[in-house]
Amino acid sequence: MDLSSQALRDVIGWEGEVTVRIEEGAVRKFAEAVGIPFGKRVPPTFLGALMQGGAEGLEAFQDGTVHGEQSITYHRPVEIGDCITCTRKVSDVYERTGKFGKMTLVVVDTKGLSADGKVVFESSSTVIHSAR
Repeated sequence: MDLSSQALRDVIGWEGEVTVRIEEGAVRKFAEAVGIPFGKRVPPTFLGALMQGGAEGLEAFQDGTVHGEQSITYHRPVEIGDCITCTRKVSDVYERTGKFGKMTLVVVDTKGLSADGKVVFESSSTVIHSAR
């Protein structure tokens, strides 16, 4: 899908939500894939990989996009068995011209809440959509 810059800007303020259970098998596979020992702990980078999956309403960003930047602030460790509700919001969309032409950058902020409603983590991700 080829999206115009205006169409991307129109999603500023979009919010979505997904609830995930942190499963031991998924954490084990992730640890093996990145070459770190498993040890029944959730690696800090696991959430970054988890958040790269599609989210309802943001499917349009999947084609022609690359991951630009991400920051995560943890308020407590994530544990196997945790059920975390992730709320995502598009907070900004802006254009830049680079060596390969015009690109649109989309900033998505995510907050992860535990089952009791406490903040587990906060994240800000930037994806780059190429006009090519």
